Amino acid sequence: MTARNDLGIYERYAAEWWDERSPRFRSLHGVNRLRLELLDAWVGDEIAGRRIADLGCGGGLVSEPLARRGAQVVGIDIGAASIAAARAHASRLAGAAPYYMRGDLRAVPAQDGVFDGVVLADVLEHIADPGGALAEASRILRPGGWLFASTIARTRRARLLAVTVAEGIGLIAKGTHDPRLFIAPAELDRAALAAGLVRRERTGEIPDWLGTLRERQLRLRRSRSLAVAYSALYRKESSP
Repeated sequence: MTARNDLGIYERYAAEWWDERSPRFRSLHGVNRLRLELLDAWVGDEIAGRRIADLGCGGGLVSEPLARRGAQVVGIDIGAASIAAARAHASRLAGAAPYYMRGDLRAVPAQDGVFDGVVLADVLEHIADPGGALAEASRILRPGGWLFASTIARTRRARLLAVTVAEGIGLIAKGTHDPRLFIAPAELDRAALAAGLVRRERTGEIPDWLGTLRERQLRLRRSRSLAVAYSALYRKESSP
């Protein structure tokens, strides 16, 4: 029986993080195009020169593009092999590189209010306590700072597409997701508000099947529907 939410995939195959042909990581490269598009649209003028924490950074697929945009990026992940892969790839950068460190989202190794922005991209659907992760993200954010989160909705349609289809045809490694950990948009909003974070932007996301089939990596496009996946931007209005 296939394990669910098998986070060991990222460690066992950490050497493949930056291989866009890897069956384990190619779709993360694909979905990151939309992640970065949304970050540019929502907080593009709040990236260069700002301190940004990429929580659950993995091999650095979001950290590096943010650093290339001029941010001072700290990438934090619990996986030793993933952090090693991120550091190895960053060592080849000509300009400023992210700083990577091991850390747990439940106890981020950073002082209160030291970051201007926090990214939780494709992370919350892998943890049992997303509210705790949001509270920690809020703690390390300065007042007025922003949090970008992207995750998967807890619906039958999302389970069908993310698990049955995507894992079934090899776009995502089998065992990557446990549908029981998917998060309804209203639940995420409530958890964010409890952490002192107020939603300012949100968009639904659905597969771009033409691009996905052509590139053999999952591609996403914006949608009004929140029934599959979604991204949201929150602001820290005050201390929780």
